[in-house]
Amino acid sequence: MSKAAYIERALKSYFIDKFLNGFKLLFEKTYLPFSIVLFSVLGLNILAIFLYFQEVAWMTLELVNDFLLLGFLIAGSIVVFGLISAVWKNYIFQTIFVFIGIGLSIIIVFVFNPDPDLVVIQVLKIIFLVSWILISSLSMFFIIFYFFTGISGKIVVAGKSDEHIFLGGIIRFVSFGTIGISIVIIYKNLQSFNAILIGVMGIIVALIILIYGWTVDLNDTTTNFISILGCFNFYITYQLSASISPSDTIKNAFTEITILIFTALNYIQSKVSKVQGIKTSQFEKKKEGRKVFFQKKLILSALGKQIFGDLSLILMTIGMVLGYSLLLLSVLINPSLPLVNEISFFRLDIGIPLASHRLFAFISMMIFLISFITFITSERFRQLATNNYDFKQGLKVIGDRMSAWKSRVKKRFSLRKSSKNEEDEEEKDEKSEN
Repeated sequence: MSKAAYIERALKSYFIDKFLNGFKLLFEKTYLPFSIVLFSVLGLNILAIFLYFQEVAWMTLELVNDFLLLGFLIAGSIVVFGLISAVWKNYIFQTIFVFIGIGLSIIIVFVFNPDPDLVVIQVLKIIFLVSWILISSLSMFFIIFYFFTGISGKIVVAGKSDEHIFLGGIIRFVSFGTIGISIVIIYKNLQSFNAILIGVMGIIVALIILIYGWTVDLNDTTTNFISILGCFNFYITYQLSASISPSDTIKNAFTEITILIFTALNYIQSKVSKVQGIKTSQFEKKKEGRKVFFQKKLILSALGKQIFGDLSLILMTIGMVLGYSLLLLSVLINPSLPLVNEISFFRLDIGIPLASHRLFAFISMMIFLISFITFITSERFRQLATNNYDFKQGLKVIGDRMSAWKSRVKKRFSLRKSSKNEEDEEEKDEKSEN
C-alpha cells in the first residue's frame, strides 16, 4: 500500500479536523433536530426557486417570497430564542423553547401574512448580512492563523530557514495583483465613495506586505506572521476582484455558498472543540513537564461561551448560516440591497452581490490592519503568532492523542467486560434458583 507524504497527511488531518468534524457535529443527537430544520428550510427554498424558474404554474413569485420570509423568520427565531434559552442551560428546555419560536414564525407567515418589505424584516436581512460577513472573515483569518501556529503548519514549513518567508514569491506576486485590482476599482467607480475607500485600503494592505516583508529584520516570528498576512491577502484579493462591478448572479451566489459552507463548518467545529480523553490531573502533570503542551489560542468567544453555553452558540451559528444562505438565494429573485432607500446617502444601491463583496473586503482589510498594528505593538500577540512547536513536541502531542484514544478504547472495553460479567452472574443466579 502506498503512503502519502507527511505534508499531504498534515493537510488532510487539518482539513478533517477543521471542517469535516464540523459537518459530523451537525448530525450528532444533540444538534440533529436543529440541523433537520436548517437543511429542510434550505431545501424547501431551493426547490421553490427552481420550480419558479421552471415556470411551474402554481409556484408564484408571491409563494417564493413567502417561503423566503418564513426562512428568514425561522433563522432569526433560532438565533434569538437560542440565546434567550441560555437563562436555563437545560437541553430539553432549550430545544422546546427554540421550537416554540419556529412555530411562531410559521404562524406569523401563514396566518398574518406580513409584507416582506416591512422595515423590521429588511433590518433582519441586513443583520444577517453584516453579522455573517464579520463571522466569516474572522473565521477565515483564524483558520490561517491557527494553521501557521500549529503542528500542521510546522510540518508544512519544515526545512525552511528562519529568514525565509514561506510562499514568499507567490505572496509578493499576489500583493502586486492586489494593488492592480485596487487601482481598477478606484478608476471604474470614481463616483462611489465606498469603492474608493476599499481601493485605497487594498493598496495599503498590499504595501504593508511588500514593504514590511522586504525591510523588516526577518526571524522565525516575523516570517511566520508575514506568511499569515500574505495567505489572508489571497482571500482579500478575491473579495476585491469581485468588488469591481456586478458579476454573474448565479456564479457569484454559488461561489459565496461554497465559501459559506467551509467557514460555517469551521465555526461550528471551533465552538465545541475540546481536549478529550485527558483528565485534568494528567493535563497538569504533562503541562508542567514541557514548554509547550497545546498551542495557546485566542478564544474570542470565551466570554460568550461562559454566558450562553455551547448549545446556544451553536444555535446562533446555525441561525446565522441559515439567514445568510437564504440571503444569497434571494439574490436569484431580487438582487437589490435591503433598506437601500434608507442608506442611499452612502451610495450602496449596488445590489446584494456587489455590496456583500465590498463589505467582505472592507471588514477583512480591517482585520488585517488591526492584526498588523497589534503585532507591531504587542509582545504577547507576537508570541501567539509564533509557531512554538518543534519536532519533539509534535511527537509528544501525537503521543497524547494516541494515549487519549487508547484510554477511550480501554474504557469502552472495560465497560463491555463489566456488563458481560454482570450478565454471567445473573445467569448463574438463575441456574442456582432453578
